[in-house]
Amino acid sequence: MGFMAHPELTAESGRGASGNYGFLDQVAALRWVRRNIAAFGGDPDNVTIAGQSAGGVSVVSLPASPLARGLFQRAIVQSAPVFGATPPLTLHEAERSGLEMQKAVGAGSLDSMRQLPADRLVAVQRDFQFGATGSVTIRPNVDGYFLPDSVAATFAAGRQNDVPMLVGFTADDITPSPLRQVASLADYRDKASHLYGANAERFLALYPAADDGEAAAMGRLAARHAYIEKSTRKFAQAQAASGKAPVYMYLFARAHPLNPAVVLYDRPYGAYHTSDVPYWLGTQDALNMFRPTRLWTRQARELSARMMDGMLAFARTGDPATPALPWPAWRGDAEQYLEFGDQVSVRRANAAQLDFHDVPVRMGPLAPSMPLTRD
Repeated sequence: MGFMAHPELTAESGRGASGNYGFLDQVAALRWVRRNIAAFGGDPDNVTIAGQSAGGVSVVSLPASPLARGLFQRAIVQSAPVFGATPPLTLHEAERSGLEMQKAVGAGSLDSMRQLPADRLVAVQRDFQFGATGSVTIRPNVDGYFLPDSVAATFAAGRQNDVPMLVGFTADDITPSPLRQVASLADYRDKASHLYGANAERFLALYPAADDGEAAAMGRLAARHAYIEKSTRKFAQAQAASGKAPVYMYLFARAHPLNPAVVLYDRPYGAYHTSDVPYWLGTQDALNMFRPTRLWTRQARELSARMMDGMLAFARTGDPATPALPWPAWRGDAEQYLEFGDQVSVRRANAAQLDFHDVPVRMGPLAPSMPLTRD
């Protein structure tokens, strides 16, 4: 409902574009903030946008749009596997998907589609997701209006809204790589051979494992590198190459402290996708009101307080460092980031490992490994 393009929508738009309506809503909201926030005590010249997962996709896209220029001064991107992870749709490709949607609901025209109840569209939604599980891709497109060019091309040309960026991901973030779940050393080597073919030996030299435990750990690390960390790094590289504003990076590696007295639906998978959000927003107690599966320790609350202070410092000044949270800027020659784990520490990325993941991958018949948690 936020991103379906269609030839009839393009024709009636008056700007030769369709789709990207979710982004256009965000631009409208930011324009409202610019006009009105001073009446609430806010500063229209110091606005921060932040988003996680699909929200992070928005925050990556808004700096690439001329419609959003001047509407925000900071950007926070959390766990958004978008930059270099998925080829952008052209307007024509997106319109073709809209026609497939029309066919799926049995409508003869755009007007007929507009008469359908929302639940009819939801009924076919499972087959019209992001292309990972469905047969038709409904997602943002390069429409010539909100996005004159792809995000990557816009940054490469230095045409982005050049603002300080805070970017990051979790240690066990979302990934389609089968290496995320490795049963044994033999399974690890088999999956490496299947995925990387002639490059498998090089991969195993970069991610060595001598036993089943090391294989499982290296598999999780490689799966993160191959998708979410690779994408985030490419985004940081692009901003550092063409922009003047700094980039700050983080890794959230702390698994949630579980309450053993409460029966769980399933065990959360390490520092899983979205697990950092309660720390950034300080919502641990709110979460426990409806699902008391976490046993938030004093250490967890202290970490949350430090993370929130860093985010607020970034919103105020464009620099997340505080006296209690030294946070160096990411640079291509250093690639330093802040790790939030049982301890907070400055780390340096392994460039050789990350560079490897530009090689072709053969997913083949192996099922993508993207376990989620309902807890």
